[in-house]
Amino acid sequence: MFRKILVLLLGIFLIIFGILKLKRDKAIEEPGYLKFMNGNSLVKENKTKEALEEYKLAMDTNEDINIKKNFEIIKNKVEEEKQNQQQDNKQENQDQKNNENEQQKNEQNNKDEKDNQQNNQKQDGNQKNDEKQQQNQQNQQDNQENKSDSQNSNEKKELTPEERAMKQKKRS
Repeated sequence: MFRKILVLLLGIFLIIFGILKLKRDKAIEEPGYLKFMNGNSLVKENKTKEALEEYKLAMDTNEDINIKKNFEIIKNKVEEEKQNQQQDNKQENQDQKNNENEQQKNEQNNKDEKDNQQNNQKQDGNQKNDEKQQQNQQNQQDNQENKSDSQNSNEKKELTPEERAMKQKKRS
């Protein structure tokens, strides 16, 4: 009796195993499964967009949960790549704008510096002209004083002592 039960259990086990094997073999032969395998190959080659298309086709004909999981994983990966690309583009544009602004600032600074140098040169020239004018005025004043001193000394020499005394009295 024990043998009969054992043979019966063994038979049931073999039938179940055979059905599962058949189901698996049948799944491998299905077009959906082949698309799934093709999608996996494309993922290994970093062709994620093509892999998504293959997974979509596989899901149309096969209800395997692994196909849907892989599709979701790759879909998220593609979206992340798009976001990273957009961020990189934004960063590049921002860097380019910053470089252009910095270049404009440098050009403006250079222009301002040249203008300042020219103004300084003009101011130096003006200061020199002012100094020359002041020197000329001083020279003219000195010349006038020398003339009046020499006239005074000439008058003093020509005047008699009495006339000098009278002039000094008038000044006092």
